[in-house]
Amino acid sequence: MFFELARLALSNLTRNRSRLIMTVSGVIVGTTAVMVLLSLTYGLQRAAESGVGASSALTEIRLYAPPAFDTRIEDVPVLDEATLVELRQTPGVKTIIPTVNFYGAGELVAGDYRSYAPILGIDPELLPTLELEVEQGELRLGPGEAIFGGQVNQYFVDPESTDYEPVTVDIFAEQIELRVTSYSDNRQRDIRLRPSALLKSGTGLYDSFMFMPLDDVLDLNEWVTGETVSRRDLRFDQAIVRTTDREVTQDVAQVFRDLGYYVEDAGDFIRQLNNFFTTMRLVLGGIGGIALIVAAFGIANTMSMAILERTKEIGVMKAVGARDSDVLMVFLVEAGLVGLVGGGIGVLITYGIANLVNSAIQQAGGTGEGGGIFFLPFDPSRIGDQLLVIPSELPLFIIAVATIVGLGAGLWPAVRAARLLPVVALRSE
Repeated sequence: MFFELARLALSNLTRNRSRLIMTVSGVIVGTTAVMVLLSLTYGLQRAAESGVGASSALTEIRLYAPPAFDTRIEDVPVLDEATLVELRQTPGVKTIIPTVNFYGAGELVAGDYRSYAPILGIDPELLPTLELEVEQGELRLGPGEAIFGGQVNQYFVDPESTDYEPVTVDIFAEQIELRVTSYSDNRQRDIRLRPSALLKSGTGLYDSFMFMPLDDVLDLNEWVTGETVSRRDLRFDQAIVRTTDREVTQDVAQVFRDLGYYVEDAGDFIRQLNNFFTTMRLVLGGIGGIALIVAAFGIANTMSMAILERTKEIGVMKAVGARDSDVLMVFLVEAGLVGLVGGGIGVLITYGIANLVNSAIQQAGGTGEGGGIFFLPFDPSRIGDQLLVIPSELPLFIIAVATIVGLGAGLWPAVRAARLLPVVALRSE
């Protein structure tokens, strides 16, 4: 039954091929626009996620103790040695690395250049468990030594300059000093730093941070604040949790949330990322959908013209026994075929555009060594040189939408055709 209807509908549509081509072209433009824009968002999302997924960030949780005045929590949890011993027993936890923040405004001095970087104090023995990747130097922390995040050395400026253009400093060749200021009397103190390592760029949070031995940071905090820090009753500012596997990270994070801690993990970032790109897909899909709406008017116009031209034919169909539902179905199938064919061709064109764009990007410099090409703020090789990514379900979705648009646009003309009285239809010329 359906194949006979489809054959009849196709025969009717091809009576006026020029009008059919123009109508289908509108659907092709609309579906291509929607699919290209959606595939662009999938490519950008993959690029954004690749930096997280390719690192150890998916097994990392950052744990913070809420402030003592947080009235939302009855028993405010703390991060001290005794508590950390208990937290390390949590299923799925591989290790916990507590850290202390430097409380002062440390200024980095390299000759005539200045910069700033947050400083974390860490137990040197726990440093290997952070799984940091080193670009230059050796991953170690002795007294007076510091590990620089991958971008810390890239943002030194000359305070005497008028444009404040950042420059990259060779931290191993230049003498690096940390200039700190006392809160109580504004005294300044310059501390010679010995860089032990420069981390690889792209580690997210740690790109702009520095690591120093825990004891060194505690001594600096005492000097800056003028208050003695008890090592025995020390409370850490945060703790970096490593889980045994990325699959359990969310469960471990929820356990810590239930205990009252503030928790940050890559899952939070990825959820926000997914929400952002979902919104982007809705916006861009809506923009492309305008072309589909225009195409829908074209389909409705084509079907209305077909009814006017075939009014007598409709009367003959009803005179020989065709029901209203039969006439309705014939015109709906015709409208649906226009959407289906236009959607299918639009999908094929989009695949061609995607191949051309991705090939051009690959040939233009996706070598994996640069930071990006053309307008791209990332290295395309990280995502397989694919800016336009077409998920397997997207073509089916696009074709279904195009078909539904065709059916929707042809519904009212089809209803009009079905309601024609045979006597009136047979009298028309």
